[in-house]
Amino acid sequence: MEDAGHRAAVEAALAFEGGGRTPVNNFALVTAARSAGVLVKDARYSPGASARLAVDYALKTGSDFVKPVLDSQVPFADMGMDVSFPDDDYGRVKSRLVRGPEDVSELAFFDPSAAEECPLFTRCFTEALRKTAEYLPEDLHVCGLSWGPITTAGYLMGVEDMLMAIMMGQGEDVKGLVSKCAGFVADQQVQMVRSGATLMWVADPTSSTDLIAPDMFGEYSAFAIEDSISRVKGECGVPAFLHICGNTTGIFPEIKATGADCFSFDHAVDIGDAREAAGRDLAIMGNIDPVKHIMMGTPEGITREAYRLIAAAGTDGGYILAPGCETPISSPDANVAALGRAGRSFWEDRCRLPLPSGPSAYCSSSMPATSTARNRNSSGASAWP
Repeated sequence: MEDAGHRAAVEAALAFEGGGRTPVNNFALVTAARSAGVLVKDARYSPGASARLAVDYALKTGSDFVKPVLDSQVPFADMGMDVSFPDDDYGRVKSRLVRGPEDVSELAFFDPSAAEECPLFTRCFTEALRKTAEYLPEDLHVCGLSWGPITTAGYLMGVEDMLMAIMMGQGEDVKGLVSKCAGFVADQQVQMVRSGATLMWVADPTSSTDLIAPDMFGEYSAFAIEDSISRVKGECGVPAFLHICGNTTGIFPEIKATGADCFSFDHAVDIGDAREAAGRDLAIMGNIDPVKHIMMGTPEGITREAYRLIAAAGTDGGYILAPGCETPISSPDANVAALGRAGRSFWEDRCRLPLPSGPSAYCSSSMPATSTARNRNSSGASAWP
């Protein structure tokens, strides 16, 4: 495997070492299959295909990270829940396991390291990550994926019923369920690292303050995220990445306390506010609008937005450029590739051009003609907006 500087760039960002390059995460899973004209169903349980599609797409789009074509709902199928799997999209959980306190106490999770207990998880996650690590021609960071504790609990109980239980005075039962899920999240992540993942990646959309109040995040979610991260770091020693959707500006102190090394946030958050709230205790990742720019925009518009974000997030490290949430399945390759190029071209253009400092310097639509000619990509389009 060639050392192409992918992991070094990410590690420098996590260590707040700036200069020369901003690492990029294409934030893609099933999009890699669509890009190659392959249905999700033909990659979901085919570890070799999942690995090849994801790695080829990551290299094509200039990402420093790669995730196989993982389906986040597969673990629930191994738990015996009713999950439908469309041919070209993620699975949909259609049943529940937890309806009352007695179900929480009796709830048992499968052992992610025991293939006989979780054959679907083993093929979709364990074997796909192992194949990805084997196939990797360059030192991309390999990501697994699991839902966070409260999101997992929401699938098991139903989010509305879970929130209603809290309102009806059953908060301790909900905490018990979330706490139990934290152990399952950690167990999945440990197995993923053992199989080839080089970091911990947790997505926890139910923690969004668009869904629960900030004080509820502190009481019902943050403690469990911290527990999961602590367990995985203690056993595997890998960096922990946490993604939460929606406007999370008000919960940055609690997020920092979870032990996450990098927080991935939605486009609903102002990048300047995020940088200020995170300080130098927490690296941040984001937050280009995945629909407006990545799916429906243009390479030029993405470059303009990427430059604005890199400048606003600061150039002293602690920042990874990415969409604010997963790259939509129908996103044009050219748009995602523009994001990947921006992590390097920002620094080349910044050093070459006599531009004033500040975010506005990197989003002007009237760049010098010499710059435009010098920065044309292979298709002839200007890398500047």
